[in-house]
Amino acid sequence: MSRITFVNPPFTVWDSETPLPRTLENTTPSFGLCCLSAVAREKGHIARIVEAGALQMTMKETLAHILKERPDVVGFRASTVSLNNAALLAKAIKEVDAKVATIIGGPHVTAEPCATLNRFPQFDLAVVGEGEETLVELLAVIEAKGIQAHEALENVPGIAFRNNNGEIVLTAGRPYIKDLDSLPMPAWDLLEGFPDRYQPPLLSYKSLPVASLVTSRGCPYQCTFCDRSVFGNRYRGYSAAYMTRAIKRLVSVWGIKHLLFYDDLFAASEARLIAVCNDIISNGLNISWSCDARVNAVTQKSLALMKKAGCWEIAFGIESGSQKILDLVAKDITIKDIETGVRLTHEAGIKVKGLFMMGHPRETRETIRETVALATRLPFDIINISKLTPYPGTALYKDAAKYGTFDPDWDRMNSLSFVFVPHGFTREGLEAEYRMALKKFYWRPGKTVSLLYALIKDRAGLKRLLKAQNDFLRFKAGRYLKKAASSLGFGTGTRNA
Repeated sequence: MSRITFVNPPFTVWDSETPLPRTLENTTPSFGLCCLSAVAREKGHIARIVEAGALQMTMKETLAHILKERPDVVGFRASTVSLNNAALLAKAIKEVDAKVATIIGGPHVTAEPCATLNRFPQFDLAVVGEGEETLVELLAVIEAKGIQAHEALENVPGIAFRNNNGEIVLTAGRPYIKDLDSLPMPAWDLLEGFPDRYQPPLLSYKSLPVASLVTSRGCPYQCTFCDRSVFGNRYRGYSAAYMTRAIKRLVSVWGIKHLLFYDDLFAASEARLIAVCNDIISNGLNISWSCDARVNAVTQKSLALMKKAGCWEIAFGIESGSQKILDLVAKDITIKDIETGVRLTHEAGIKVKGLFMMGHPRETRETIRETVALATRLPFDIINISKLTPYPGTALYKDAAKYGTFDPDWDRMNSLSFVFVPHGFTREGLEAEYRMALKKFYWRPGKTVSLLYALIKDRAGLKRLLKAQNDFLRFKAGRYLKKAASSLGFGTGTRNA
């Protein structure tokens, strides 16, 4: 029996000019860590979760939380932008107790296992791909023979480690889990302060408290900006019966009132969608929910049923209003698909969120105008515009240099910074286009009024927004004072991060 602590490290947001106020961050917990913890506990291990990212802990606080559990194994789940913080924590853990096994998993290391272990020797092992079955086998080897049992580790599919010569060994790939229902219920009970201490994105919910679920894995589509290395190209979903049990547990034990389904393809299986909606209705589950879907996966009939079952909002990955760009990034939808899907959803009485990207390969000012025109023409309730980021594991990561200037700095890959600038733009010019696009969508009289009304109804959200405004003003005042001091020849000291 091992003591294993799973860690979602503090986030790193690199954008000194326009910092994201912490009160506006999406801090819903990692569903993946809840699943891994449940599997470890089912096999008799003592599992803990340190949700540092979601709870906005400092690095010092996170380290203290990890060490107080006296773990034998620490498993980090890190995206590209949080990887460096995970590495700093792993190094600090090793300095306290070198015997603690440190494991790194997640999308980044799955895409770049050798580069990650070479760069960060403080990680003993990497889990490559889907983690549940790999974790069980890996813990058994570590418990029986230790982290230096290289011959035994070579027989564990889905991992990377260093041999006696310091060379990275990448074992055989592990087959994907066929029956997701075989997995235990996620260990929500291990989340400190769940659900009240976890805040969803602003204006993304009907009622609080909120919980998030991922009910399917794998994606058969080939979008060039998307990494499918963890869950693969084959779509797999939990059954409607499993999902109903999970929803009932969240409602009865934790009083959840709104669910955020974070599946990329929640509506991909019409049969499963119908079964889930019918189960929610027949069981009298008084809950609202939001989901992501493709615009060509919804119909008038399915939307009517979703609405009846409590669907409050659907987020569609639109990406661009230019068909040329959509084809280039292999989105596999048309402008007509977008128009139809958005209008049908709006007519069904479900809120519509548009998810866009700016800075695509071969983006021009004309394609940006097409995107803004589409966003303002269709009945979107809200939009998000990400700054296109060529993440490791994506087709775009390999080809970005063909289309523009790419700074592959892992710490800046957060979709909030233009690390990729397509030919024909400067970073400053692209930032100006980005701000103008948001202004043209949100600074319309009808849109401004509707957003103000939504915020007035959501008192918790309004409180977050006002605090964020105060934080931003303090940041601006601090920068002004630093500049003034610098111009007068005074030193500003060092910043305690």
